[in-house]
Amino acid sequence: MYKPTESERSNCIRIVKEILKTDDNLECEKYVDNIFNITYAIGGDYSEATLRAIAERFLR
Repeated sequence: MYKPTESERSNCIRIVKEILKTDDNLECEKYVDNIFNITYAIGGDYSEATLRAIAERFLR
């Protein structure tokens, strides 16, 4: 499996924080790996648009 870069990971954490309306990094971290796993499984890229679309569906 592809290992996301630190920049991609930080971007995903920021997206999750925005969706959940929280500043709790620990809470967000537990969702980030699942979002990357889903993205990888569907063959998506790790752009902000893709991560945001997956996160919105996964978290809502």
